[in-house]
Amino acid sequence: MSRLTIAGIGPGSAEYVMPMVIRRMKESSAVIGARRVLPMLEELCGPKTGAAYIPMGKIADTLKKIDEILVSGRNVVLAVSGDPLMYSLYNTILHDEISSNWQMEVVPGIGSLQMLGAAFGETMEEAAIISVHGRMKSPGSIALAVTEKAKVFFLCGKDQDPAWLAGIMMDYHLDHVKICAGANLSYEDQMLVTGSPKEIADMTFPSLCVAAIINPDPRPVTRPCLLADREFERGKTPMTKEEIRALILLKMEVGADDILWDIGAGTGSVSIECARQAPFGQVHAVEKSQEAVGLIYKNRDKFGADNLFVHHGSALDCLQDLPDPQRVFVGGSTGQMKEILDHIAARPGKVRVVLSAVTLETIAETADLIGSYDPSYTLIQATVGRSKVIGRYHVMDTNNPVMIFTADI
Repeated sequence: MSRLTIAGIGPGSAEYVMPMVIRRMKESSAVIGARRVLPMLEELCGPKTGAAYIPMGKIADTLKKIDEILVSGRNVVLAVSGDPLMYSLYNTILHDEISSNWQMEVVPGIGSLQMLGAAFGETMEEAAIISVHGRMKSPGSIALAVTEKAKVFFLCGKDQDPAWLAGIMMDYHLDHVKICAGANLSYEDQMLVTGSPKEIADMTFPSLCVAAIINPDPRPVTRPCLLADREFERGKTPMTKEEIRALILLKMEVGADDILWDIGAGTGSVSIECARQAPFGQVHAVEKSQEAVGLIYKNRDKFGADNLFVHHGSALDCLQDLPDPQRVFVGGSTGQMKEILDHIAARPGKVRVVLSAVTLETIAETADLIGSYDPSYTLIQATVGRSKVIGRYHVMDTNNPVMIFTADI
């Protein structure tokens, strides 16, 4: 049966191409790879193999070409830079329907992160690995990883280079870390530098670069306890009460580097709690009432929530310009519930959505709408009673029950 070999050819130099890769290329009818590496591979195999050396095009076109060759009963080698198991094409091929009947093998290669570690004598046993090459990573999530880990290795992008990482370190007051950066590893113009964030921030790097950030004092990021109602500036704007707020936070499962929306933020009590729970994330509070917006700003200043951003206006107008969230709380929709949920559902990835409702009409509408996106949504009813003194007795003063919906859409 014909076979596809996904071969890692290392960082770029012929010296790092494994003998097994050369053997597989000699056994194949076609070698597919980046145009810049094909001459090197052809020279390694010699002139007598008879293999066709095909430049890699768009991924869909390349997979179609591989399928045509395999169906004809011939072997193919797909040569990829570095290690196929590290942010490479193998994962894409594995999950594409076209490969369901392919016989595949992987020949691992030496990756650029290994080259970087070897150059600076930094081991990788307990290191975290993050790719910012063509992938969206918020500055907060990067700062969180560096804060909690002794070592974080980065596959960098053209604009997300070591200088960009250094700027993030400075923004989050991680000035004590050491940055090791490398570019064009194994080539004649190889570049290796190390220094503090301030030293690295002003440097210029080629597009093919990697970095490691060494933190001599890693620490787990702990989240603060919840706040009491009396600690907030309230005015006459309705506020989600502390007991309900605690349940909302429980259901939201806020991550330390999450991006969150609070729609119908009121006084900003939920926004503040989220900002404290996500010190490396962002919270975007959306509120149409001018009076309430003023209170959100006051509470933001009171609690030093620098990662809380306030947006004054209707939800649908404001949401267009907000970054993609991982968590959303909807405390008020002013009749735009369907449009808000439609907008959230159109964003990439699954979003945890928590909604609160009090009136029977809103409860019915929310159940119908949220169920169309997540039939497995959960619903809890919370009724909070507080004691009050009447004469020499204590009696319970009970608030209206609140329904809290939780869904992933």
